[in-house]
Amino acid sequence: MDSSDPYLRVILAGFAGAIGLTVAAVSTNTAVRIIAIVAAFLVVAALVWSLRKTHPREARITVAVVAALSLAVGIGVAVVVGASDNPVAPRVGDPGFVPNAAKTADDRIAANPNARLAAALERADRLVPRGSATVLRVGIDGDRISLDVFDPRNGDSVSTSFSESSGWSREYRRRATDRNTFSRAEVARMDLDKARPQVLAMTTALKADLTHQHASDGITVKRRYQDHKLVGEFSLSGNEIEVDDQGHVADTADAAWLATVVPLAQRVMVANGLDPDAPIVNRFDFRAYDDAASSISASSVQNSGGFVIRFASGPVDEIVVVPGNFPLVRRTDRSYTQPGFALTALRTETLLKVRDDIMARAKSPAYDTELVGLEVGRVPGADRTTPAIRMQVGPSSDRPGGIYTMDGVFMRTGRY
Repeated sequence: MDSSDPYLRVILAGFAGAIGLTVAAVSTNTAVRIIAIVAAFLVVAALVWSLRKTHPREARITVAVVAALSLAVGIGVAVVVGASDNPVAPRVGDPGFVPNAAKTADDRIAANPNARLAAALERADRLVPRGSATVLRVGIDGDRISLDVFDPRNGDSVSTSFSESSGWSREYRRRATDRNTFSRAEVARMDLDKARPQVLAMTTALKADLTHQHASDGITVKRRYQDHKLVGEFSLSGNEIEVDDQGHVADTADAAWLATVVPLAQRVMVANGLDPDAPIVNRFDFRAYDDAASSISASSVQNSGGFVIRFASGPVDEIVVVPGNFPLVRRTDRSYTQPGFALTALRTETLLKVRDDIMARAKSPAYDTELVGLEVGRVPGADRTTPAIRMQVGPSSDRPGGIYTMDGVFMRTGRY
């Protein structure tokens, strides 16, 4: 080997070292990585030894190369040892692969929401003088907080957000289109931490599908635009559960199902100073809390589920109740009255009888039992003032439904 070109041996030494390190780096087998590093070291050492006496200058050059390679070899050995102690987790298809457990609904509700709400209120005072007295909205989603504050000095809405990784963002200003604010004092008793288990219990009562996480998931503290009621809105897989300023969850799960909706509707009327025995109801709409249920006609709950009571006379135009939400009461200054019926004339046992008759006539499967759409009132096109029951069971594209008297006597098939 002494008669060969010494520079060729220097190149071979570098090449052998590079090959060994490359194999060690890309191989997932620990034994192969060790063998590659050892083999590369032996080849490099042999080439350097052959240059030691006959080509001292080239040997010194190679020594520098060997030193660099030795450092690389040392790092490689450390990597191999580390890999031996901390093996790479198996991937999909590998033996021993175990998928991560899916997040539960409780995991998806932000931890310590009270502390995050307090942090947002503190930030509000930095954005706007006394900003915690003019808060428009606080959003809490995982480790993120979003904040909108109204600036009464110039009519701006001032927005910012927070994340654990980057802290608070720079403020963004725009002309406020909403001035329905709330203050620190008004949410002092809104215990979001305590409300968590109550919210989860509500989703269970609603038989809510929480399989898929939605972009809207999180908690939002705000005033409802319809009636300016201050609420903490928990959103889980598209299901929205409201908490009031005292930390109480809306007790409206009964609005979800035919068997429980009428007693709840009567209680809501009484709570708003209305007599269920008085003939003041113009129309009653209900849709079950299930995406497969259908509505008889357009209403405020045709997409959400729940019930609507429309009044023929009195100070209230309508009451809307979505399961998991507080009742929305729309008042009016009407100067006229229309013929109406008493809500107590609508009996749960009659509605269940009608549902069962519709299912029997249509030979509906049992799994359609809860998929009910209902409207009680005057039938469009009919020359009559007495109310009737119109009901649909199952998806509208599949089942015809029927029309019945208030006593549950069958009149005709269809919805009109």
